[in-house]
Amino acid sequence: MKKWMCALIAIVIALTLAAAAEEDAEIANPWTETTAEAIAANPGVEFGIPEGAENVSYFLLEDEQLAEMRFTWYGMDYVARIKPAAEYEDISGMFYEKWDTEMECEIGGCPGREARVKDGENTVNVCLWFDVVPGIMYSISVVAPDLDGFDITAAAQQVYEPLQGDS
Repeated sequence: MKKWMCALIAIVIALTLAAAAEEDAEIANPWTETTAEAIAANPGVEFGIPEGAENVSYFLLEDEQLAEMRFTWYGMDYVARIKPAAEYEDISGMFYEKWDTEMECEIGGCPGREARVKDGENTVNVCLWFDVVPGIMYSISVVAPDLDGFDITAAAQQVYEPLQGDS
């Protein structure tokens, strides 16, 4: 067999093996499924669970000390996040260049911001607030086809657990 043909076969085999390895390789998921107790022990924060919430699950992004609770409440799926922080920051994971509406809000006496944007067939609604005294950043988000008349701050009030006593 000619040298060029052997080289061509070797290249084809190498490309085939590389493609197979790429298909088998998965990007490691940095989120670890966990429990409410582990979140309270690790970043030292706690989620309030809305009365009637279903399918509650917890996740931790340990390197960032970012805790996440996913749940279904009144038929809608929510994602709530908490993180110890020195200042207000967007921890929602919902990054849009321009929001359709943005307004200030207050959750349990903490300053916050609510934002909403239409994204294709769905509407994305997010609420972020910062508890200054203990230095805890919070967010809650929901994505649904129709959020007209919806008030995400009601869900935020349910998730917020003041670390400095009742607000």
